[in-house]
Amino acid sequence: MSDVIYLIAPAGHPNFGDEFIVSAWLRDIAYRRPRARVILDCHSPGVAAVLHHNMHPDLTVTDTLWRLVNECETAADVATAVADPTRSPRLITGLNLAKSADVVHVLGGGWVTDLWPQHIRVIAAAASIGREGARRVATGQGLHPGYAIAGELEHWWSLFDTVTVRDTPSLEFAPAQAGQDDSWLAAADPLAANGLGHGPEDARLRGTVVAAQSDLLGIPVEELAQRIVRQLREWSTTGDDLAFIECIPGGDWLVWDAMCRLDPELMEGARFVAFDELWAHGLPARAGQTWISTRFHPHLIAAARGARGIAVSAHDGDYYEVKHSSVGSGWPVTTLEEPTRPGEGVADATGRREAATALAKEIYPAGPRERLKRDLKRALRRG
Repeated sequence: MSDVIYLIAPAGHPNFGDEFIVSAWLRDIAYRRPRARVILDCHSPGVAAVLHHNMHPDLTVTDTLWRLVNECETAADVATAVADPTRSPRLITGLNLAKSADVVHVLGGGWVTDLWPQHIRVIAAAASIGREGARRVATGQGLHPGYAIAGELEHWWSLFDTVTVRDTPSLEFAPAQAGQDDSWLAAADPLAANGLGHGPEDARLRGTVVAAQSDLLGIPVEELAQRIVRQLREWSTTGDDLAFIECIPGGDWLVWDAMCRLDPELMEGARFVAFDELWAHGLPARAGQTWISTRFHPHLIAAARGARGIAVSAHDGDYYEVKHSSVGSGWPVTTLEEPTRPGEGVADATGRREAATALAKEIYPAGPRERLKRDLKRALRRG
C-alpha cells in the first residue's frame, strides 16, 4: 500500500512565494516518492488544483482541515473534531483520509504569526491528524512576530517531530531548529514548470526588474511608487530595459499603474509580467540584473541566481524586514526614502540549496525502486 503524505499550506489564493514553495515540495516528493498518495490541504483547492496540476502523479487537493477550523471556535475544538469525525459529517471522508497519513507536513512561509492568529487552529489540526506513529514536520517557518500566539501554539508544536524556522527571531516562538526558507529547494533551479523556471526571455534579458506590492504596506501605494521611480531615475533606467513582475494578481498591478502615471516617459516600453505568465515561465531573474523588491521570495530567488538589488521595507512593523534579512544576500534593506546603492546576491546559494535538499531527503527518503532508477541513470550518464 502506498504511503500517504499530507501537505498543509495556504495555497490557492495566488501569491507567487506561497505557490512556489508548494510547487517546489511537490516536485521534490514526485522525485523521491512517485508512488505515494499526496494530499495538499489548502484554503482554496480549486485554484490550487489548477496551479499545481501534474506536479505529482497522485495528487489530491482538498480543503478538509481549513473547512474544519472554520467550524471550530478553538484549537481544542479542532482536536476533538479530528478525534471524532462524526461531529463534522460532511468532512468525515476527508478527515479519515487525513488520519491515515504517514507523514503530516506543514509547509513553510510566514503564515503562522500574530498577523493571522486564526492559523493556530490549522496547526492544531495538523498536530492532531495522521495514523499512529505518523511523522509530523513543519519546515521553513517564519513565526515572527509571534508574541501574541506563541503561548497557545506551544502545546501543538510540541506534538511535531521536527520544526525548522527560516530566521533567528522565529526561534523564540517554537521548539525549533534553525533552518531556511523552503523555497531554497528550487530557488536556483532551471526547471521551467509551475513557477519554478527562469522566466520569459524578453523579460529576463532586461537589466532592471521591480517586484512591488500594494498589500501590507505602511505607506500609500503612490508613495511607494514615487520612491521606486526616484530610484530608477537615479540609475538612469529606461523603459526598454525594465520589467515589473506581478506576484499577487491585481494587487501588484496597482503599483505598476501608479508608476506609469507618475513617469510615463520612464515607463514607456517597460515589460509587465502578469502572474499567469510568471507562473507559466518562472521568475525572470539572472546574474547581471539589478532588482528592487518589496517582496521576500523574489528577493531570495533573484539573489540566489546572482542578481544585485535593493530590498524595500515599506511595511507596517518588522515582519518583512526580518524576512528580507534572512535571505543572506548583500541587498540593503531600506525604506528607499533616499537613493540607495544595490548589494550583491547570495554568496553561498549552492550551500543553501544543498541544505534544503538534505532536509527533503531526510523527511522523504527514496524507496528501493526509486534508488535503483537513480543509480541506473547515473550509470548510463557515466557511459
